[in-house]
Amino acid sequence: QPQCTCYMLVGLALAHSAGSGLRPMRLGRAAVSALASSYGGETAPTFDNEWEHEMAGAEKLAKHVPAWAAEIMLDEAAGAEYEAEQARARAEAHVLVEGREWGDGGGAGGDGGDGEAFGSGAFTPAEIGDDYGAPLEAVLAKLLDLGVPERDLRPERPLSEACTAAQVASLVHYLQGCDPIELREGLADESIGELASELGVPHDAVLELARRLKLRPFLGAATLLPRNELALLRNECVRGAR
Repeated sequence: QPQCTCYMLVGLALAHSAGSGLRPMRLGRAAVSALASSYGGETAPTFDNEWEHEMAGAEKLAKHVPAWAAEIMLDEAAGAEYEAEQARARAEAHVLVEGREWGDGGGAGGDGGDGEAFGSGAFTPAEIGDDYGAPLEAVLAKLLDLGVPERDLRPERPLSEACTAAQVASLVHYLQGCDPIELREGLADESIGELASELGVPHDAVLELARRLKLRPFLGAATLLPRNELALLRNECVRGAR
């Protein structure tokens, strides 16, 4: 059973068992290494010497996760089906980027580098966030903080079309040092649209209120705001309805 599947399952299982409302996501090597250490690994591996340390195996990890995740870890057929389902989901969610000459699984000219020859600027905010396991809202917020105009923040637009090389480098440096789980836990569990439906208020009205409060509804009604900002928006919606 591939260990990467085991570590990803540990992350998903921890998120669900903790009741945090985390949505399924891919975890970077740093995150899965930390999970392996916490749940049975002898030593947390580093990027420089990742495979010189003993990594927790499926049997050890399975003791610390719910039954559904343990079954996938320990059953080779179930693990293969899980990987296939994830691949199908990624394929269905993939959005082609206009004008780009390479796609998933290979670089331009067949270099096999997934666009490495083009640099990180060839990736969209959505892609680079997915690669680092970071919420898209966090990626867009950081780009705004780095000075990218909000009008240029488009999830499916290559970074190089909206950012300078220095801004792209700063974003990558930021994401490399972040804990993706911590970033997600900093966001509310419900979106702006879900809040509007719960309160019986039109989505457009809530979005307009969010903009007046100088919040950042980057993804429209689908945006997950920081917890304190959603609480502020909720209070203002309730106050306005009185």
